[in-house]
Amino acid sequence: MKLIVLAAGKGTRFLPTTNTIPKGMIPLLDKPLLKHAIKPYLPYVSDIIFVISNPLGEKIKEYFTENYLGHKIFYRIQAEQKGTMNALLVCKDLINENELFCVCNGDDLMKEPEIEKAIKENVVGIGVSKKTMPKGYWGINIENGNVSGFRRHDTESDFVEDIFYNGFNILNNKIFEFAPVATKDGELGLPHTLLANLDTYPLKAFAFNAWETVNGPKDIKNAINFIQNG
Repeated sequence: MKLIVLAAGKGTRFLPTTNTIPKGMIPLLDKPLLKHAIKPYLPYVSDIIFVISNPLGEKIKEYFTENYLGHKIFYRIQAEQKGTMNALLVCKDLINENELFCVCNGDDLMKEPEIEKAIKENVVGIGVSKKTMPKGYWGINIENGNVSGFRRHDTESDFVEDIFYNGFNILNNKIFEFAPVATKDGELGLPHTLLANLDTYPLKAFAFNAWETVNGPKDIKNAINFIQNG
């Protein structure tokens, strides 16, 4: 199974650091964030495809080169920052018909046993986790182990605890047939596109107990604890 890593984001919350290096190369415990993000996938995937920006993405290429720990590495450039679905589309030529492939965000940290369990199910689906997140994130509805829809949060609180999409995906090339769905910011969202097509593209809900997302500097401490606690 191939792994597509979405690593072209601007990392604006890490400015000015991300003026000179991509977010994925920000060091955690003296190693790039991306190295920690992909480590738990390595025993279960073959080729790795990094979606990067230009020119800062060159630093990712310099680090991972064309072969990383026995995995063949490919790169695709997301020329414009138009969202996660747009990033996925630039990889279309590397995916075969009826091939299952894995997609993850370059700033999401997960645990190997939960990744192994999801990949071994060998079905299309997305990862979900119970977590406290900003209220703008959609809660995920689950019925009989599958994603059945989403819910918005009508609350005065800035944060809410719910079951959220955590950026983990197992997909096939049918995803490329769907019209990308725009977010409120005008970007083309992968989860938005998936949730808009549940009637023809059912999604297994892979339950992850452990998930740490590195959105900005305030998340570094938790990310380090997450990594150190294996």
